[in-house]
Amino acid sequence: MESQKDQMSALSYLDIHTHLRTSSHESVVVSSLSVEEISQKTLIGSYSCAGIHPWWLEEISQEVVDHLKVNILELASKGKLWGVGETGLDRLYPEFFDQQKELFLWHLDLSESLGLPLIIHNVRAGSDFLEIIKEKKPTVPWLFHDFRGNEELVKNLLRLHESCYFSFGISIDNSPQIRELLPQVPLENLFLETDNQKHLDIHEIYLRASEQLHLDLDFLKSQLWLNFKKINRQVQ
Repeated sequence: MESQKDQMSALSYLDIHTHLRTSSHESVVVSSLSVEEISQKTLIGSYSCAGIHPWWLEEISQEVVDHLKVNILELASKGKLWGVGETGLDRLYPEFFDQQKELFLWHLDLSESLGLPLIIHNVRAGSDFLEIIKEKKPTVPWLFHDFRGNEELVKNLLRLHESCYFSFGISIDNSPQIRELLPQVPLENLFLETDNQKHLDIHEIYLRASEQLHLDLDFLKSQLWLNFKKINRQVQ
């Protein structure tokens, strides 16, 4: 029998990745912690994720990186985190790329050792992730947030690691390429998010996605909750 919590969730909008700190009774959010929140070991809501974003490497010292790693490891080991990340690779920052890759592999090892989903930032590094999957053969779910790749990359990622998920947000509103890509992503591997954008709230993002996919809004909400529950089963 479906629990009251599950019934309430089915009526809510799931925001799979956000840096915003606004709250709504209509949404359930997976929060990505900031440098300050990780430093203070501050959790946000029921679902928190912690990782070192590749952009942070331009602004923080190695000493701070090491401190964040200690706190992320502690939070994850104590079962305080839903996921690891966001972390990832961004080829628009080539001067830090070796450090990015080293950090990503650290996060990957942590997610695998504790069975936590990995939340991934990917900018022009699709081939790098394909090579890492081939080498490391991950078992935990990988969530590519604000995915900006193409249909070929989606297919190749799923071929190598069927527990890859792809999340979309404001790009549905401002990118014709993403609107074309959206129907090509399997519904069972789809999520929606606000990230750090205030232009659209999660309700509006769901409306845009349901229109583009020609799906009933409630059906889309239910499907994304099924996807979320599937991830939770995979990491138990």
